[in-house]
Amino acid sequence: MTTTLQIKEEFYLQRLFGDDVPEFVDATRYVRDGTPYPLSAGDTLKATCGVRTDDEVVAFSLRRYTARQAEREIERLEKTVGGVTVTRSNVLWPRLPRRTLYELSESARELAAVLGEDDVVVELDGELYVLALTREHCEGVLALTSGLARTDEGYARSETGGGDPEFALPASGLRLRVFLRSPVRRRVIAYEFAGGPAREPGAVETVTRATALALNSGFDLAPFRMLAGLDRIEVPLAPWDAAARPRPAAEPVSFAVPVVLLTAEGSRAARGHVVCDIDLERLNPATGGLGLRLREGNRLEWDPAVAGPARFETYRRALTEAVDEVVGSTLGPDTVRGIACDILVGDVGLDTVAGLRAATARLPVLAATPREAAVCALEL
Repeated sequence: MTTTLQIKEEFYLQRLFGDDVPEFVDATRYVRDGTPYPLSAGDTLKATCGVRTDDEVVAFSLRRYTARQAEREIERLEKTVGGVTVTRSNVLWPRLPRRTLYELSESARELAAVLGEDDVVVELDGELYVLALTREHCEGVLALTSGLARTDEGYARSETGGGDPEFALPASGLRLRVFLRSPVRRRVIAYEFAGGPAREPGAVETVTRATALALNSGFDLAPFRMLAGLDRIEVPLAPWDAAARPRPAAEPVSFAVPVVLLTAEGSRAARGHVVCDIDLERLNPATGGLGLRLREGNRLEWDPAVAGPARFETYRRALTEAVDEVVGSTLGPDTVRGIACDILVGDVGLDTVAGLRAATARLPVLAATPREAAVCALEL
């Protein structure tokens, strides 16, 4: 049992904004006030996530919705005047999964004694597995190392029989729990994922691949991404793909971006360089353009007056859009489309990589606030 009274609860939902871009928004106050959250349409709801934080564990319970599931969650309200409907609205009544979050937290406390710094414990269909997490910058690779059996004394590692255990995706969707230690705070992260399968029900998945997919889904939420210290987990090939696609993954093209970061009031927050990776395996799923991922790196100098672990996160989106525009302008739209097609069919050659490196070798300085970023005349 937990001995702390320092418990914090939060609730987030992911919905579509603008050009059908999914983003998480904080809906905690709607849970506290017992009021509905307004949605523009039923299909704008993509996921919900409850969070429970105490002195030892941060628990996340994420649920992803199919279009049909989202439709059942949404309530349609109508206002009539004189028998005539004058307004219609769609709302969601947010519900924090307190029991699930409590059970996650208690399970995390039980597992803490056998959870190493680089261990990831996964619970799937009542079975426990231990995976080794290898970190490189903000990306990670998982590898199954053993099973984990409950004993009278606690837990003991066990053999898995060789290979990565496989299972068939149920029609109801994937459901698993993941436990790992945060590298940035002395907390155990407890994470439950539930959602419709990305592949057809009955398709064969492995424990490692399912875990990677579930974690990557959670990384859409900034608090989860920050506590885990990861932006992405490498996803192994599906079991039926292994023989058909033996080629290794292409390394991303990485380059430095000179930036000046300003607060919303216009005062300088930081200056230096951030790192941008161009993914040569996947496109931006929303735009079909290049997949860009920005990370802070170690060449950004912050003003000491600017504090808080979320400081770079507030600039990430604006900077990503500005870098995409600058790189696209340098390469030209036809070249970008050609590179995107190469990435799509897995045919990225050395000439493509060389062209990307040349286009990103000397980028102009970008000035950014949390809302927007643009090329500026400043020099670092």
